[in-house]
Amino acid sequence: MEKFLEELKRALEEANVENRDEIVAKYLEHFSLGHEAGMSDEEIIERFDSIEDIVLMASKPKKNSTAFDVTLDLECFSDFNIERKEECTGIEFDIDEDAFKYVSIVREGKSIHLKSKLFGSIKRRHFEGKMYVGSNVKFGQFIINNVNCDVTCDFRIQCTDFSLSNVNGDANDLNIVAEESIVINNTSGDIDLSDVEAPIVKISSVSGDITVEEITADNVKLSTVSGDISIQISNDAEYTMSTVSGDIRIEEGADDSKVKVTTVSGEIEISGKVVSKSISEIIKNSFKW
Repeated sequence: MEKFLEELKRALEEANVENRDEIVAKYLEHFSLGHEAGMSDEEIIERFDSIEDIVLMASKPKKNSTAFDVTLDLECFSDFNIERKEECTGIEFDIDEDAFKYVSIVREGKSIHLKSKLFGSIKRRHFEGKMYVGSNVKFGQFIINNVNCDVTCDFRIQCTDFSLSNVNGDANDLNIVAEESIVINNTSGDIDLSDVEAPIVKISSVSGDITVEEITADNVKLSTVSGDISIQISNDAEYTMSTVSGDIRIEEGADDSKVKVTTVSGEIEISGKVVSKSISEIIKNSFKW
């Protein structure tokens, strides 16, 4: 962990990235979430982009510089709802007063952070919370760090980048469009996405199930260990998919020639057709006379 963070910080400094401390802190939080789920440093790092790619994305100028950057740390919550509120002129929170013993709301210009005071704590609190969003609000970075909380949103999130790191909670009916990328890292909760749209979409899961009703992207990367991933395509994208024992199913619309698959014992299926037999099945068939 220390080596990765040191190399990342050095690379960000060399590239003169302004918010490098914030980026390093974000990846430190990812390590904390992974450790909570019992993952090793090596397993966590495998789920990250390369340091070169992280620096490249951080160096890109943001198209929507007036938008709110939002980070939600939901470690102390059991349910959290994101809701559109017409009479709201910005972003407001409705949180149990007792919860402020464990979280704080940090506002710095257009940056809003619902911050956990006890990140990584073994003791769990189970408060309910809401974030109200005005109809005129736009988002830059939208980050959700979730441990054991169920998350819902009643409107389409439009942002520059979206990131969800989920350990054991469920995310239901999320509708997201991002100018640059959507990245979802899931451990054991179930993720249900109604519609996602971005040039780059990366979804990975350890044991939880992920369902996407509709996805529009240029490049899609899907990976799972034992959870199942099911998606429906609405455009011609390039796909890289890997699974150990979980199943990946594309309901319709994918071009077989643009799909790269790797599987150990799971099954990958496109439009009802199995496109890759597992390694164990290939070995078994090779011994048939």
